[in-house]
Amino acid sequence: MHHSTNQDDERRKFFDSHAEGWETRNYPQEILDQVEGVVQNLYLPEGGTILDVGCGQGVLTPFLRAHAGKDAHLIALDASAFMLRALSAKDPLVTAIHAPAETMPLINAYVDVVICFSAFPHFSDKAAVAREFFRVLKPGGTAYVLHLMGSEALGRHHDCHHAVRGDHMPTEHGMEAMFREAGFAVLKLKDEPDCYFFSASKKSK
Repeated sequence: MHHSTNQDDERRKFFDSHAEGWETRNYPQEILDQVEGVVQNLYLPEGGTILDVGCGQGVLTPFLRAHAGKDAHLIALDASAFMLRALSAKDPLVTAIHAPAETMPLINAYVDVVICFSAFPHFSDKAAVAREFFRVLKPGGTAYVLHLMGSEALGRHHDCHHAVRGDHMPTEHGMEAMFREAGFAVLKLKDEPDCYFFSASKKSK
């Protein structure tokens, strides 16, 4: 069971208080073009159920809609109710869930793909999150952890802000070990200055 920590509360307050205008400030068109490029490189089954963990205001949503087809079921989960409110206003068809990633209120083997974009460092118990990714995925499903910068730059960026200071990615070895312990087969880890791409699959029985 995940218990909220002081840092969890600090983070949630930070994201709630910065929700107004978040995407305008952080996602100008050239960044959105990069996001689209990232989504186009993902395997998204036609009409599948896709879970966006740490979705913020749903920056991925229009690209997921375009890439996964009109029959895809999009679920977006975030610990900030203020972020989710903006997402629901933008796309009311998305199933928005206000919950921590460590304890997701979803049944086992429910989703085809889990995507975590620009959020993984902010989870206090990353091993618990990896286990939750595994639990909610169907056999044969894939989990992705994605950023538009590498882990070093990301760590420096977060250390500039009090509420998210110390929110770093695990080491390459730590990340792979964590997901293997959760039950995954690790498919790919690319950590470059302008890109972090991690994928792991839940083997079919």
